[in-house]
Amino acid sequence: MKKHSMGVIIFGLAMVVPSLHALAGHWDHSDESQGWDGTLWANIPGEPSANQASMPLVFAECAIGSHQSPIVLNLTSNPIPIPINPKTQSPDNTPPAEPDRHANSLHVRYAPSISSTVGAAIASDKGNAYVFRNTGHAVQVSFSTGYPGRLLIGKDAYPLVQLHFHTPSEHIVVTDTSPAAKQYAGELHFVHQREDGRLAVLGIFLDDSQGATAENLILKKIIENTPLEHDAYNKSAAGLSLDPSKLIPVGNEQVLTYAGSLTTPPCSEGVSWYVLPEPLKVSPAQIQQLQAFFPTNSRIVQNTAARTVEIHKDLHVDHSQGHHIR
Repeated sequence: MKKHSMGVIIFGLAMVVPSLHALAGHWDHSDESQGWDGTLWANIPGEPSANQASMPLVFAECAIGSHQSPIVLNLTSNPIPIPINPKTQSPDNTPPAEPDRHANSLHVRYAPSISSTVGAAIASDKGNAYVFRNTGHAVQVSFSTGYPGRLLIGKDAYPLVQLHFHTPSEHIVVTDTSPAAKQYAGELHFVHQREDGRLAVLGIFLDDSQGATAENLILKKIIENTPLEHDAYNKSAAGLSLDPSKLIPVGNEQVLTYAGSLTTPPCSEGVSWYVLPEPLKVSPAQIQQLQAFFPTNSRIVQNTAARTVEIHKDLHVDHSQGHHIR
């Protein structure tokens, strides 16, 4: 296995809390369910509440949390914060990203894994295995307890528990050349969880602007083997090798990091976000195939509320089989 270093930007998030499965029928990504600003999920039936204090306890953080995700990523050179959320048009305060002065080292150590058909039992599988899953909200790959893949943040190790896809992208980017905010065709989230429950998400944009030649073979394998029915696991396709590290794009020298939340109910905060500014190239047909599962499964962009997004410049990624970063 060869080690290569690359810089990257930080963002992303997902569905990893077990209790979500029991609540899955109470919410979806429609405007009627999440509301114009993404806070209606606080009402479990998906109906407006005139009094925030009376919101059901389970999803209340979706509306009253102060560090919600996704957000606008301000990568402009203008020192003046963006005063308006470009999607909801609500008042906001989004300062430009700044250098990370106390950066921990970031090291991605994923490994190839072999597909299984054990379904939900993957959660207790001590071997190196994964399953394809349609959660009812996203196309997902869930890894076994014994999967060795890790995201190392300083001295802390965060095991990779699952990866899933959103269309369109959840985070949006404002740059000097794209002042109106750019939203990519999709976003991939690698979700990591420590034994103490702390979460770290590595988010990667999906770019379909290069046409059919940009078809990604790993994404192709995932799409072809994910069941069409909701809340279902693959019952065939055992023994397929999949290397998650091959879904990490190459060529960027930066990483952005900020403190956020899950982008699905219960919208729990305390999530460390890491997203690459360099998007993964995929084909338009692959985005359409993801949309065939879920036409839109992204949360409305939340207010940054003066949170600091920091630029980290040293992400190390271990790639097997000689896959090169630069």
